[in-house]
Amino acid sequence: MSDFPARFRLSHSVRIVLFLIILYNLWSLISSGFSPILEKDSDHHDSGKMDISIRPASANDLEAIVNIVIKAFPYDEQFAYRYPYREQYPEDHYKYTELYYSEYLNTTFAGQNTIMVAEAPDLEDSTKTQVIALSIWDNPGNREPNPDIPAVAPPKNHPERKDCNPARLKAFSEATMKARKDIFVAMFGERQLSLRQMATFPDYWRRGAASMLLKWGMERARKENVAVPMFAGNMGKLLYLKLGFKELERVQIQAPNETEVIYVTAMAWDPKEAETADLRSVDSNPDN
Repeated sequence: MSDFPARFRLSHSVRIVLFLIILYNLWSLISSGFSPILEKDSDHHDSGKMDISIRPASANDLEAIVNIVIKAFPYDEQFAYRYPYREQYPEDHYKYTELYYSEYLNTTFAGQNTIMVAEAPDLEDSTKTQVIALSIWDNPGNREPNPDIPAVAPPKNHPERKDCNPARLKAFSEATMKARKDIFVAMFGERQLSLRQMATFPDYWRRGAASMLLKWGMERARKENVAVPMFAGNMGKLLYLKLGFKELERVQIQAPNETEVIYVTAMAWDPKEAETADLRSVDSNPDN
């Protein structure tokens, strides 16, 4: 027998009623949408529609491009592998990232590649727009050079920067350059619309910016009848597969005298192959 005073004891039926009331309140709380974890997660993974537009980059976009790169690329292991000291030397990280992409903009203005950016309303003030994503493409080489702009050297790795591992920078460049020749040039020849880089500011992930930029490149490749090769890291691989890119080969990256190894995946989208697949799909569908 319990020592609890009898006058305070609840009957079995009352306990059942109280239990049901508690369950009902819990169900109401959950159905109202309260969930600290989900609310926090939705800040960065909202898949809602946004008014996104794309355009060629201008010189005024440099700061936005640098901010996207610094915030988004560390999620990809190949970037973290090359720049392991970025948090230890943040000033160098920003300085040389800015220099690298200013050099990329120079090659863009010289007609050697194309940088496309995506814009969307600011999350804090919808009356303002901001650059939220970028993609960098090597031009196929069939455009007439601008006689007023001399050819410029491609961006440099700048191994003197303190935020990087110079041996890993070199190993990455050598491995990908060799793979471009052995895989991409062997398959598609010299004329390609190579996707060099693509990134979205994390607050705007899963809003469709990357898909829009990628589809822009695929449509251009279709019109110019060239393939779109690239080296995919762990971040964008699923999107590329979803849009029809094929995995070709895994490329190993390893610096001398190091045990750490990373891999990038050589992928490509070929408009000729895609057109053939579309025709086969139409032929196999009796309703068409």
